Amino acid sequence: MPTTTCPANRVAFAAAVIAGLAIAAASASAASKDDACALLTQQDAAAALGEDVGQPESKSGLPMGPGMTASNCSYAGSGYHKIALNVIRMTPETAAIYRAMCAKKGHEGLAGLGEMSCWYDSDHEELQVLNGTIFFSIELRGIKNPTEPIKAAAKSVFARLE
Repeated sequence: MPTTTCPANRVAFAAAVIAGLAIAAASASAASKDDACALLTQQDAAAALGEDVGQPESKSGLPMGPGMTASNCSYAGSGYHKIALNVIRMTPETAAIYRAMCAKKGHEGLAGLGEMSCWYDSDHEELQVLNGTIFFSIELRGIKNPTEPIKAAAKSVFARLE
């Protein structure tokens, strides 16, 4: 005897599948925002260094204190050429401290990059960005004139965080 499926059951099943996929996508998106290598890709690293890079070295889920985690990812090119991304999910209190520190540093050419962004020092080999309670820094070593390549990498990372 053939079995029949009620159309209402099909609709309910389809809705459950779609809801499950949406939850999985949201979880994957949140996980990728905690993975520095998902935020700074091998292609981003190669573009910033102007050469091919090796496979990333990464660490994720590093505890930083109550309510805070960190992730880092680095890529190496030839010689001393290296780019590294550090991402920290902070508490609101810690973010306020970083916001105050960044306010005292240089901001040349950084408009529109996060809630607040600043250069670590005048060499422009490290860029720090704060957006809400997410802080990230990008370090670019071994190349002359790192300002524009590091800004381009930061814009890519920031776009993936949104």
